[in-house]
Amino acid sequence: MKTRLAALALILVGVGAVALAIVGPSFAGSASSKYITSTVSTGAVAATSVANGTVSASTVYGLKFGTSADIVSSAATTSGTGGSTGSNAASTGSLTWPVATVSATVGQTVKKGDTLALADSAAAQLALTSAQATLASAQAKLDTDSGGPSALNKTQAAYQLNQSQNSYNQAVSNRSITNRQNALTLSQAKASVTAAQAKLKADKAAVPQDPAAISADTNALTQAQSNLSSTALKVSQSNTQATQQVTNASLSLASAKLTYQNNIAPAASTTVTADQAQVDSAQAAVDAAQAAVTEGTILAPADGLIVAVNILPGVNAPSSGYAIEESVAPMVASASFTESDISNLKVGQAASVTVTAPNVTVDGTVSQIVPVAASSGGSSSVVTFSVLVTLTSPPATVLSGMSATVTVTTASVAGALRVPSTALTGSASTGYSVQVLGSDGAVSTVSVQVGLVTTSMAQITGGVSEGQLVVVGTTSTRNSTTTTTSGVNLGGLTGGGAGGFGGGPGGFGGR
Repeated sequence: MKTRLAALALILVGVGAVALAIVGPSFAGSASSKYITSTVSTGAVAATSVANGTVSASTVYGLKFGTSADIVSSAATTSGTGGSTGSNAASTGSLTWPVATVSATVGQTVKKGDTLALADSAAAQLALTSAQATLASAQAKLDTDSGGPSALNKTQAAYQLNQSQNSYNQAVSNRSITNRQNALTLSQAKASVTAAQAKLKADKAAVPQDPAAISADTNALTQAQSNLSSTALKVSQSNTQATQQVTNASLSLASAKLTYQNNIAPAASTTVTADQAQVDSAQAAVDAAQAAVTEGTILAPADGLIVAVNILPGVNAPSSGYAIEESVAPMVASASFTESDISNLKVGQAASVTVTAPNVTVDGTVSQIVPVAASSGGSSSVVTFSVLVTLTSPPATVLSGMSATVTVTTASVAGALRVPSTALTGSASTGYSVQVLGSDGAVSTVSVQVGLVTTSMAQITGGVSEGQLVVVGTTSTRNSTTTTTSGVNLGGLTGGGAGGFGGGPGGFGGR
């Protein structure tokens, strides 16, 4: 019997965290009742919500040669899609990075700026040289188009125009000379025909006629007429050729004039705009290539812990994946709280995280509450919400992935007058009371006013004083059998938000 009474006392002590006493007369061999009491005390009353979760690093960076750090994972839920923070990854992804040295090891604690690995950047340097040459060419074209042609270019353009003009003038002059020469040649051929015709006419008119002379004259006339026809054809062809040369020279001159105007006129605004775009693109390529040369050294982006090393000296770094991964502080605990708890949780509330494996408890602060319920999965009807707690100075024994119990303080009152919650009877609508055990052993019912009420303790704002004894239950003993009753059903203490009786986070009309 004594053993059972002691066990009951320990259970109640665990619930109320206050001293309990069993008082009252005991009559051997007959039924008797004893009161279990607790002293009204001053102390803290705190309401908490508890959930199981996991410890992790707040952020894990992925590091590789040729680009800035990527965020591999983040404990916080954001509106973005995550991914790379580097701007030149696409420009340097095709480069080969032979690993020269690796100073990082898994489990190593590093400081921001520490050198973790070095690569041979010869390929990156070659890409930089090529990009710089492209930029210089694009810049030169922009300078020429925006500033207009140089004096040398203008002189060359004028020279080419003069050449075309001289060629045209020469063609016109040659045509004139050719026409005159051809006219003279044609005139001479015509004169020869006229002379032959006159001589034939004279010989025919002579008396007596000389048949031999007339025959010779006839042959001479035929020859002169044939020569005239041939000469006329040659003259026509020669004149046509001279005219064609003038036409060609005229077209060349017109083209030369257009070329001259284009060469001495400033470039169109659209051309200058296109040139500027080329320069901008080339500059971006140079910046990326320069960054790649610089980032042939992997540096720690922040203080943290090396969690993966995937490179070896003397071997090319992998083209996909990360060479090194680093987790950074602060450590966080993520836990899923039920929908009945979530309305009482607020960002900034104090919390404690008990990490299972090293059996340590670390203080923390609620840093994020995801306002969308997580899927419960399967046939479970439990709705939970993800809550993130940032740990304050966890010891080195707390590692990412460890299981933990997260306790969030949802309401608290320091220096409160308090009694165990089991001492209360009544309801929010009818009022609450406690049974006070007087010094004479008599029990009286006293109305009390309550503040914050939790599953273990209740804040008393009026009705009793510190040091009084309140009844939290009774024991009845008969023939070595013990039964216990109490003023309030313990099962009813969980219905009022944050573990109270109802009426908001404090229960009992709590605050």
